[in-house]
Amino acid sequence: MAPPRTPEATRTGPRRRDAQENLARILATAAGLFAERGLTVTLADVAKAAGVGVGTVYRTFATKDDLIHEVYEPRFAVAEQQALDASTDADPWHGIAGFLENCVTTLAPDRGFRELLNGSYSETLGWSRPRTPHRLAKLVEDSHNRTGAHLERLVRRAREAGLVRDDLVAGDLLLLSMAVQTSVDFGGPRHPRLYRRVIGLVLDSLQPAREVPTPLPEPGLTNRQIAALERQRSRRIAPPEAT
Repeated sequence: MAPPRTPEATRTGPRRRDAQENLARILATAAGLFAERGLTVTLADVAKAAGVGVGTVYRTFATKDDLIHEVYEPRFAVAEQQALDASTDADPWHGIAGFLENCVTTLAPDRGFRELLNGSYSETLGWSRPRTPHRLAKLVEDSHNRTGAHLERLVRRAREAGLVRDDLVAGDLLLLSMAVQTSVDFGGPRHPRLYRRVIGLVLDSLQPAREVPTPLPEPGLTNRQIAALERQRSRRIAPPEAT
C-alpha cells in the first residue's frame, strides 16, 4: 500500500505544476510582446500581460537578458540551421537566394529578433550586463560566428562556380541581409512584400557582369569587422555606468 501523502507532498505537487504553468505563460507572453514591440518591453510589461505578479517573473528570470536568452536561443538555432542549409545547397546560387529569403521570413514577424541581430538592443552588449559577459551576449556572438562560417563556405562555392562577382565576401551577405530586414520595417503592414523587391535588386547586383565589373569603392568587411562595429555601436548608444 502506498504511504499516506503528507501535507508537504500535497503542497509540493501543485506548486511545481503552478511554476511550470507560469513559466510557459511568461515565455509565450514575452515572445509575443518582443516580436510585436521589440526588446524595450519590460519585465513588468510581461508580468502584466501574462497575468502574474512581477515578483513571479523576477524569481524566474533575474534580469530581462535572462528572459530574452530563454525566448531567443531556439530561434538562433533555426537561423544557424538556415545558413548551414544554404551553404550545403547543391546549387550555391539557390543557396544565396534561399538564405536571403529565409532570413527575412524568419525575422519579419519578430522585431525583437531583428534588434538582437542588428545590435540595436544596447542593453544586451552594454550597460545592463554584469562585469562578466552575460550568456545572451555570448549567444549572439557565437551564433554570429557560426553563421558567418557557413556563409563563407557558401560564398566561396558561388565564386568558384562563377555565379557571383569575384569580390563578393561573406560579410557582404550579412550586410545585405540587414538591408533587406530594414525594408521589412519600412514597408510595414501597408507594403508587406516590399522586401521581395529589395531581394530582387540585391540578387541582380551579385551576379557577375558580362564585362569587367566596376570595382567597388571599399573592400568588403569580414565577419569579425562587422562584429566589432556592432560592439562599437552598442558602446556609443549605451548610457554611462553608474558610479
